[in-house]
Amino acid sequence: MKGVVLALMFAVMAQVFQAQLSQAQAAPQAPLSIVSDWTHHHVLYPDSNYASAMTRLPSDPRWMQNWYLRHPEAWWPEHRTWQRKRRHRDWSVPLSATPSTSAFEPQFDFSYIINLDTGYGSVATTDIGNGQYLATSGFLSVTATGTNDPSGGVYPLYPGGPAQTTSPGGHFLYDNVLSPSVVPSIDNNGLLFTGGGFELNLWSNFPGPNNYEFDDYIGAGYTNDAVGVPLNLSIAPGGGQTSPAKFVFDLNSAPNCTSDYVVIGVPAVPASGGQANIVGVNNLYSGGTGALCPSGPSVMFSYASGTGTVPASIAISQNGSQIAYIENLSTGSSYFHVLTLGTTGTNGTSATAAVVPGSSGGNNAVDQTVLLSPDGGVTTQASTNAPFIAYTTNDADDAAYATTYSPSGSGYLYKIANVFSGSAPTIVWSVALDAVPSTPVHDRVSNKVFFTDSNGRIDYVLDSGTSPSVVYGSVLATGTTSENPVIVDSFNQMIYATFNSNGTNALIVQAPTSLASIVSVPVGAGTGIYTGPYEPDFNNAFYTGSGTPLMYIAGTGTGTLPTLYSIGFNGSGVLNNTANATTAALATGIADSSPVTEFYNATLGKDLLFVGVTDHCIATVGGGTAGCVMSLDITNGFPAVNANSVALAAPGGPTGIIVDNDSNANGASSIYYGTKTGAALVKATQSSLN
Repeated sequence: MKGVVLALMFAVMAQVFQAQLSQAQAAPQAPLSIVSDWTHHHVLYPDSNYASAMTRLPSDPRWMQNWYLRHPEAWWPEHRTWQRKRRHRDWSVPLSATPSTSAFEPQFDFSYIINLDTGYGSVATTDIGNGQYLATSGFLSVTATGTNDPSGGVYPLYPGGPAQTTSPGGHFLYDNVLSPSVVPSIDNNGLLFTGGGFELNLWSNFPGPNNYEFDDYIGAGYTNDAVGVPLNLSIAPGGGQTSPAKFVFDLNSAPNCTSDYVVIGVPAVPASGGQANIVGVNNLYSGGTGALCPSGPSVMFSYASGTGTVPASIAISQNGSQIAYIENLSTGSSYFHVLTLGTTGTNGTSATAAVVPGSSGGNNAVDQTVLLSPDGGVTTQASTNAPFIAYTTNDADDAAYATTYSPSGSGYLYKIANVFSGSAPTIVWSVALDAVPSTPVHDRVSNKVFFTDSNGRIDYVLDSGTSPSVVYGSVLATGTTSENPVIVDSFNQMIYATFNSNGTNALIVQAPTSLASIVSVPVGAGTGIYTGPYEPDFNNAFYTGSGTPLMYIAGTGTGTLPTLYSIGFNGSGVLNNTANATTAALATGIADSSPVTEFYNATLGKDLLFVGVTDHCIATVGGGTAGCVMSLDITNGFPAVNANSVALAAPGGPTGIIVDNDSNANGASSIYYGTKTGAALVKATQSSLN
């Protein structure tokens, strides 16, 4: 009986969407566009609850976008026989001239109190293997000083390492290496910061476990402060987990080489005529004989926006004319941006030939910003997170939610209005938080904004009135832990969150949106090296309500060995409290995993799962076993994962992975991701990663 009801509901929904398509045909000036980005992994609308969906259709554009993304048979319907080809990347676009300083790697925060010296800082890093990271850029903020110390201020990281290196003034040895899983996490060379004629060295005076020193050279001599005090080191929110975003211009037309585009932020300091921190690419459906776009890919726009990096994911307006993102500055402050893409002049020709929006190149792009601070700048707040856009039926009414933090351990949640209205964005309200927050996720049904925090909790703010308050959940993972964004099953009102350690295990947690009850499932040993496990995904049966629903997640295995797990549900939709017995290592050595992304390819009749690792890929790709992205077939249950698995080399592993659809147009059924090392935007065909 349930199957008959679902079939009837599906028929009704199909009629509704066919009516929308007919309207689009009658009004070509208003194409039906779709955005595919990280948020579609974090707000879910399973098809098994159409009755609830029908009541929300007029007011929830995000639900409509999700429906189309899960039902590609309703658009681009030119199905024909799939041609299996040899394995290669369709294309790869470099995003930096100096990949080592703009890779999609974690950013680490630290704070210390050593006698009269108090400070905090943040550094961007590159994974150099074996659980170690090389700091490549960042800052030290000295907020209180001793008698002979440099005046309080911000001092940039001086690059160097990982080999022992002599400071430019010859006063210190340093290597800029971090080892987050061990104590001490900085060796006896340590980090070097410079500025104003000073050299400042933060290092560990072995052998004590918390035996750190902060030394500075002031021109006439050294100041050597006391030892035996701790350094607090943690990975910044986001953990280097970004994702591209894709815009599809018109569902009712063939894939568009000119108007469809993918955009990604770049964690690099921008410069006019040089490095970009925002890059958009069109002519996507290219690569290989007979591709839909005869040439490409092409850089559609390349902007040097502001003076800071863009370390997290981009949001796109529903009509594709604007993008929103957060810029993070080396001074520890951050800005929310709404950028209207330029249509005239030069909008940048490559990732290393960027233009300033509305300034250089004669372009008419408009870059509007708002400082993410609760009091206009008195309180400095950083952000390595993405904004969440609450779409409405009118772009002008879209709102955004964003989070910021201080490396010392607190933060804020903001609501921002006038996001895609054409007016300057403004902060509606801000809420102080007693811990470092993750990227926020808004659920339209409960009207709550959910996030995890550095105290190991799931929290929320009910978006009502002008001065909402935060509701803190119970502690699920003791001690400082990762801040990964939650997943909201909006129809079933369930929350899913991951934590890298509760002191023993890595966890996936399920809770109702009321947070009234918790199911916590161990998925490997707890780890201090990485912030995973990252977001899980579900099989096609979960979304359709037909078959056995399963969750898939890349857990931690031994803590250093990324491992694929599946977890089932009871008859009431509650997650089982243990993972299924069958698991699969994704790597043969120390590595981090990407989030997992599921997609049911109707043309192939296959349920596909995409996941990658940073190093030691279990699948042999390109004659080696470094970072890779894998395409796993979960149509009939848990996949075989071994040296012969379908995989593609990905230096440093992939970022978050997004999917366009299952079009049979050559080059138009793909996945998109960035490579964490080498900073490149990549497109690959789904089935065999062609």
